[in-house]
Amino acid sequence: MNRQEPAAMDDEVAEQAAHWFLCNREGDLSAAQRAGFMAWMKGSPEHVRAYLHALHLHRQVGAAMSVHPQEQASRTVLPMLPATAKVVPLFAAPVPAPRAVVATRTRRPLWRRVAAVACGLLLVAGLLPWLMPREQMLVAGHGQLREVLLADQTQVRLNADSRLRVKIGWFSRRVELLQGEATFDIAADRRPFQVRVGDLQIRDIGTVFDVSRRLQSTRIGVVSGEVEVWTAGDGQRRLAQLPAGRVVQVDHLSHAVQPLEIPMSMLLDWQQRRVSFRDERLDEVAAAFNRHNQVQVRVTDDVARAARLSGSLEAHRVAALQAFLQRDARFVIRREQDTVWVSSR
Repeated sequence: MNRQEPAAMDDEVAEQAAHWFLCNREGDLSAAQRAGFMAWMKGSPEHVRAYLHALHLHRQVGAAMSVHPQEQASRTVLPMLPATAKVVPLFAAPVPAPRAVVATRTRRPLWRRVAAVACGLLLVAGLLPWLMPREQMLVAGHGQLREVLLADQTQVRLNADSRLRVKIGWFSRRVELLQGEATFDIAADRRPFQVRVGDLQIRDIGTVFDVSRRLQSTRIGVVSGEVEVWTAGDGQRRLAQLPAGRVVQVDHLSHAVQPLEIPMSMLLDWQQRRVSFRDERLDEVAAAFNRHNQVQVRVTDDVARAARLSGSLEAHRVAALQAFLQRDARFVIRREQDTVWVSSR
């Protein structure tokens, strides 16, 4: 019983294909008929195969019924003689040579053009999702750390208040760090992996690396492997090639590359919900704490923002940061509800 059902279904599809073939062959389809034909073609790959089979059969029948031009020409070479003629005259009038058959290019019937367009559309519609990069937005909320496995098996860890746009396609793997910080453990793949941060582009060469989009600069630290840092857009130029263990920051405006003496363990402390900083500007330290806390640290003047600090504190302990700053004679601290205000003396 089950073996007969596919055959019955094939017969039904073949009848439908023959119906649409005849409709297209007879002339222009109405708008409703065109819509019905396209819907039928998109309904199943079997429909496409059945329609192409109908086209193939029609071509075979047409070829069998047509007379080959060379055969037709050969029939006209010798002159017709009377049935009673016994001798062929030696000096008979010359027989005109058959005129060469000139192949003329005829316009394909409408049904063939419609079928070609329909099959092309179906092919493009089927392949386009695989060829075009698929976009995905990854977000780690306020105070949230997030770990994600991408479609290519690359592991991504997002710091709090971070946003990452991911585009993985047939030919490339591209991500853009829109905000915050992320660590990438790149899966081996034939497609290149690129991270864009503002007008910088980081190209992976089989690597684990950390990228932080900061207020004045982008910080890049390579845990293993190697990365190249390029300017993005027109006139690209390579800024640095970083081996494992190197940490640099790239200025947003000048693209100047500054090496940083930061241990790799300190660079990745955020994954343990700690904020570690060495010779860091106060406004960058405040921004790192603000990702994790409802209480926000606000720095009121440029002198205080540019002040340098070193330390390591738990990310959710704003009170510890407030006490740390109060012991520094350079600052005046005051607390108002959910805001800690910091200004220079």
